[in-house]
Amino acid sequence: MDAKSMPGGNAKSMQGGNAKSMQGGNGNVLMAPPPDGVDYANYFCAYAELYHQKQMLVDTIRMEQYMASMMENKSSFKGKTVIDVGAGTGILSIWAAKAGAARVYAIEATEMAAYARRLIGANGLADTITVIQGKAEEVKLEEKADIIISEWMGCFLLRESMLDTVIWARDNLMKPGGALYPSHARIIIAAIKDNGRRMEEKRNMNTNDRQEWSTFVRMARRKYAVDMDILTTSYHKELDDFYYNTAACLNLEPQQILGENLSVLEWDLHTITLEELKKDKIANFEIKMTSSGVMGGLAGWFDVDFKGSKMLPAEHPVVLSTSPRVGITHWGQQAFFLRNPTLCTRGDVARVSMKITRQKKNDRMIDTYFSVEGNLSGTLYKMSTTLYHVE
Repeated sequence: MDAKSMPGGNAKSMQGGNAKSMQGGNGNVLMAPPPDGVDYANYFCAYAELYHQKQMLVDTIRMEQYMASMMENKSSFKGKTVIDVGAGTGILSIWAAKAGAARVYAIEATEMAAYARRLIGANGLADTITVIQGKAEEVKLEEKADIIISEWMGCFLLRESMLDTVIWARDNLMKPGGALYPSHARIIIAAIKDNGRRMEEKRNMNTNDRQEWSTFVRMARRKYAVDMDILTTSYHKELDDFYYNTAACLNLEPQQILGENLSVLEWDLHTITLEELKKDKIANFEIKMTSSGVMGGLAGWFDVDFKGSKMLPAEHPVVLSTSPRVGITHWGQQAFFLRNPTLCTRGDVARVSMKITRQKKNDRMIDTYFSVEGNLSGTLYKMSTTLYHVE
């Protein structure tokens, strides 16, 4: 069944079910089939809460760079049709409209769409922006977009796998030659000092948890007449996985950086395919130490560029960086701490291999594998391939 058309643009019914129009005085919300229940519980549900949205809205680096990407490139947006994928509160849609877009479709999978409608109406843009509640993959529009905007990046860039949806939208909802905002992305890896002695702290906590379990096993045998010791080895494996094989999301200080590689993986979002995106990402690179100190781990973050496309280039390209040198963002940086920190001297080179893969139990989450070797401060150092969960 066709949905009611919106002022200034037409929206058709969504695949897999009927689309309903929800009217409330200021603009409209088109309703598409909701996300899969498991995917909603694992991912989408948090984005339905203003509390979660606030974490992104108060990120001034995020907000300022997204706003600049549109307001400094009004010539690219003037008179254009724009789709906002994962619109949340609709803030990016509002900026697109203010930059001169003739029509904006704000696609939001969760109940946050109702808040977006209210916010858009309160800012006098209900005639320009159409809110569609549902997954982008379920949306069919009678017109295609000149520009797709989206804040799809997760921690360490790829966590949450929302880029899949943006690429699907590019292939199905955007005109040939259209522009993605952002248009390019890259991952940066650095060697860092463990100023907080976190690995030592992890070891101590692991030891304490093991001792607590041993105390429990003895008590269970004595008090409950049950021998729990059969589970000890499995419990120890869980502890090791949690303490040693899980990355930490931190906001690092610039002085913690011992050396960095400015781009170990990078993508032009106009050309990468869904098939390529779903494959393991492998990179082999070197990190040259720019200062001396104890290398306690590796850290990763990302930059994205707003350059537009070849046919619709941005007049004033903008970069959003999550580097510790830029300031604090809600993404932070992912820290991968070494079990055996090692002394490094300025000029030393560490050879690093990295693989990023999707978790089998939840493909929105990622696992990262690192190996490190090099002659560091006169000593041969080697860390065999080690798994880190990015959750």
